[in-house]
Amino acid sequence: MANNAGATAPKTPPHNSALSAEAVKSTPQAVGSAAISEHISTVGVEVNNVRPWIARDVQSFEKCEADTMLQELLARCTGSSQSLSACAKSTLLETSLKAVLPICNVGTVAQEIKGYLTDFCDIEYEPSTYAPFVRAANCALRELSEVTVDGMPAFEVDDKTNILLHVNDPMPIYQDHQGKQSERKPDVVVVSRQTAKAHQTQESQVLTEIGYKSPKNNFQWTDIRSTLELKRSRKPLTHPPATYKTDYVVSTPSAQYMELKKDTNGPAKPIGSTPATDLPDPHEASNELRPSSQQLSKGVKRKRAGNDDNQFEEKESTKPHPIVQNGLYVAEMFAAHIARQHVISFLVNNDLIYVWFFDRENTIQGAAINFIQDLPRFLVLLLIMQRMGYEQWGLNGVFEPVPGFSGEVTVGDTGIDLELDVKSDERVTHFGIRGRATTVFPVKSKALSGLPQDRHSLNESPELVAKLYWPEETRQSEPDILKEVYKIAETDLDVQGHVPELVWFHKFEGTSTSKIRIALGLKDAEQAEQGSRVLYILVFRKLIPITTLSGKEFLAAWWQIVKCHRALWKGGVLHRDVSPSNLMGYRLRGRFIGVLNDYDLSSFKRDGPSSLERTGTVPFMAVSLLTSEAMAGKVEHVYAHDAESFIWVLTWVCLRYEDGKLLSKNRPLEEWLKVDALRCAEQKAHFLLMGLSTRRPSESHKASWDLVKKCLLVIHSLYPPSGYCELADQLAFELLLQGPMLEHDVA
Repeated sequence: MANNAGATAPKTPPHNSALSAEAVKSTPQAVGSAAISEHISTVGVEVNNVRPWIARDVQSFEKCEADTMLQELLARCTGSSQSLSACAKSTLLETSLKAVLPICNVGTVAQEIKGYLTDFCDIEYEPSTYAPFVRAANCALRELSEVTVDGMPAFEVDDKTNILLHVNDPMPIYQDHQGKQSERKPDVVVVSRQTAKAHQTQESQVLTEIGYKSPKNNFQWTDIRSTLELKRSRKPLTHPPATYKTDYVVSTPSAQYMELKKDTNGPAKPIGSTPATDLPDPHEASNELRPSSQQLSKGVKRKRAGNDDNQFEEKESTKPHPIVQNGLYVAEMFAAHIARQHVISFLVNNDLIYVWFFDRENTIQGAAINFIQDLPRFLVLLLIMQRMGYEQWGLNGVFEPVPGFSGEVTVGDTGIDLELDVKSDERVTHFGIRGRATTVFPVKSKALSGLPQDRHSLNESPELVAKLYWPEETRQSEPDILKEVYKIAETDLDVQGHVPELVWFHKFEGTSTSKIRIALGLKDAEQAEQGSRVLYILVFRKLIPITTLSGKEFLAAWWQIVKCHRALWKGGVLHRDVSPSNLMGYRLRGRFIGVLNDYDLSSFKRDGPSSLERTGTVPFMAVSLLTSEAMAGKVEHVYAHDAESFIWVLTWVCLRYEDGKLLSKNRPLEEWLKVDALRCAEQKAHFLLMGLSTRRPSESHKASWDLVKKCLLVIHSLYPPSGYCELADQLAFELLLQGPMLEHDVA
């Protein structure tokens, strides 16, 4: 078994909860982008297609008072948030408000800030508001560097860590995601002074003169601490008052929080407290993404000429709701960093600013602060931003001591050295907000390379890969699941050599997403772990996706994994997430050995209730698990469902892969990636009726197509008008998989 360096794993079995039929969930307690974003390269989904799933990530959120959010962020700056009492946090906010009040009211600085804010109020054209907003904020940051607050870290002159606001629009920011490239244009960004100076359009040492114009060249997402998305309507705004006090300026109830609502007469607009009932159309067109190998000169757009696939024409895409836009920027910031704990971002709607806190559990929105009428609170927010270190911004100090770091680290007091290759082309990134957020990349380690190979493993590869992810705290841990898997492998040849070799793992105890929610009063300590997530790192011997295979070799590897899965199910380990990404393998003396990978959604049969949780990846899930009843936790996940998933994976690969590579265009079944569970079920039902006669496999998978047709005919027979035909486990294996495979071998 893997060396865990003293790590512990939760023993509590997963809890079951009823799920809303409207919530598209592919994993327990995970919605939205988690459904597909971990499979971008394997299933061929493009980042622009994730937009509807990002919308689902942000449509529901937890709410907290503005002062409660400020108190907690201030406490985090002190480095002792967990030890401060509620009274001490309240006092810290009061002290901070009094400390910044002179900047709001006294002298030429106060008049300068008010002047910029007055300009902001008088401008109705949104892009023209960016400059006065940024100048007001940067002017305040300059003065805040002289402010001292008891308990808060003092300002230190360091251009690498000192921040300022910088206009970004209309300059795009690019980022690669598993061979595809995204393009975003946030209005305003928070960057270090060092980054701002490197991108300034003119020489200036005056802070307020650096950031109010768009940069001369593109920022990188690794440079971005945070983003601000500004929205301006044509309604008149009240000018700053003559004198400020420290009392909270209460917003109208309808504007206290921003929520999603689609305007039937036009684009979506931010509103108050009306619940979101509509989401962007999953089929909406967008050109946010293009192959990264076809990157053009920065900021340049080209038109397609003839049939040259290396050129393209940018089309105007429907602009998403500002909350969704903000979510897309947050997803980029998460993707730019290894194991980022959280992202803090900001939405500005007219004269109101909203603080958004994102982590892998959910989203938290702070109530509105009127930065025109309640300037002291806005300055406290800027003070927080100025005094926060890398870790308070959410960066993981172990894996990324400075932004963009790639190199050797030592994990805590474990003594394990890891050389991270986060810039490798083989890195599998996550694009999204909520969920496991799995990132996989090559890693080297002197300590781990010297460990003996486990007896259950036949994989002789010297190469290692690291898996960083955020599982739910209440679920059985993947290392615990694998421990049971290895016991089965000792006596079952269908499992031995067909499971991944876990070399080492570590649980980062201090990373629970419950901490911020306890601090904000959103959870009590007794139920804190319910739905919360915690960071793990697992190091495995390197595997190869079986999608790189073709013909008989692919089919042989697929069948080995089918048999391994069946043996594990009989042994009490329920995998429950069969997808192309989880079917892997390695070469042993010239022969490819199939491996059933990824057990972080698995459970033990003895735990019982977890079988009502709907787990899996939507395009590959059994049709009966894509129903309203299944989403409500009323359908038991049985072996037949995983058997059906194996058939959908086989179908998928035969239609979408040629000679071990994903088809570059005209990929069948693409729509399955873009619809919710209910619509995917409808499209699969239609495919079972009509698809077999109209679809043709790729040339390299023709040999497997007869098997696909035999298997799909059996699936079709399980869904008569009267309802799903339930099968005992062994009968399901024989009817769905073993029988068709034996017929195929004879043929």
